[in-house]
Parts: sequence; structure tokens; C-alpha cells
Amino acid sequence: MTTDVMNPTTPTEAPVRSAGSLLLPIAGGALIAGSLLYAAGLATSPPQDSLAPADYIASLARDEGQTALSALLLHYGNIAMGLAWLAAPALVRGRRGRIPTIVGSLMAALGLVSVAGNVLFDFWTGAIGRELSPDSALALFETVAGSAGVAVVGTVTLFGILGPLVAFAGLARAGVTGWWLLAPAVASIAASVALTFSPLPYAGFALVGAIPVIVVGLRMIGRNRAEAATA
Repeated sequence: MTTDVMNPTTPTEAPVRSAGSLLLPIAGGALIAGSLLYAAGLATSPPQDSLAPADYIASLARDEGQTALSALLLHYGNIAMGLAWLAAPALVRGRRGRIPTIVGSLMAALGLVSVAGNVLFDFWTGAIGRELSPDSALALFETVAGSAGVAVVGTVTLFGILGPLVAFAGLARAGVTGWWLLAPAVASIAASVALTFSPLPYAGFALVGAIPVIVVGLRMIGRNRAEAATA
């Protein structure tokens, strides 16, 4: 009895999970929501007669409300996906696939956030199309588009296309997902490159490309639930 008093037993406490563990399901939800917002942004894009800059300006100037809706959906869709990709390396356990997942996730985050910033130019482009004459609007648009800074940002946005492909390969190598995720991702990119932009078809391509992104998002949510169940 004396021993029991001197050395009281205490029940084993369950390990406490860090607050940071909550970021994984949040990131998973952001990947899913962001990919759907992006597709919705493409679907609501103002139609344009051709890819010529003058027609692009005219399309954004034609309906201010539609331009704003599309731009906001694209802006926040890309931001959600870009930030969420930073959590993807947390899915990898061990050394296999670790480096490509980290590199691809960082590329995706930087590229998609850059795209989100670029989309905000739609507000400016639509405004000059409404406030200036067609010739003046076109001259100003081409001056800005031809600047070195805009060229750098445009180049960085390509990471938003290449980064997820690298990350998908890394996650597959790590055994987190299957290699088949690359198929819809590549098919979506190929279709977008091969065909002229049109809102609804491109929104359809985006939904195909969203399949692997949604799978990764679900893996994030599932991993958090599994860890919470064993904590």
C-alpha cells in the first residue's frame, strides 16, 4: 500500500496532435474547391470572336459583371489550389518520391499564385476597353503586355502546369496515389493546347484535369482521418 501511495499509477494519455495537423484536411478541401472554382471561372469567361488582343479587350469590356465573376472565380480558385499544394509533401512517408513531390508542390504553388495575380488584369483590361477608344486601349494593352516584368510573370505561370505533373509523379512513386493520375492531367493540358479557347469546352478540359487534383485532396482528408483515429 505504501508503494502505491509513493508511486501512483496514472492512465496512459493519448498523444496530442498538433494544431498544424488540421491544415491537411483544410488543404485537401482547398484543392477540391479550388479546382472546381477554376472550372467555373473558365465556364463563365466572356466569349471572344478571336484570340486577337483587340477582340480579347472587347470581350472583357462588353459585360463588366461577367468579367468580374469569371475573374474572381479564376483568381480564388488558383489561390486555393496554389496554397493547398504546399501541404502535399505531408502525404509522403519515407524517401521514395519525396523530392519530386516537394519540388512539384513548390512549383505548383508558385505558378498557380502567379496565375491568380495575372487574372486580376482582367479588371484593368475590361476598364480600358470601356473607357478608351479601341485603338488607344489596344496600344496601352500591348505596351503593358510587352513589358519585361509581365513576361517574367507569364513564364512563372507555366510552373502551375508543370508543377502538378511533377508532384503527381512523386506521389505515385511514394505509393500515395497511382500513376494513372498523370493520364487525365496530361490529356487536359494537351486538349487545351490543341484547341482554340472557348469557355465551355475549356471548362470541360479543366474538369478532366481536376480529377487527379481532387484525388490528392481526398487523400489529404483521408490521411487526417486515419491519423486522428489512431491518435
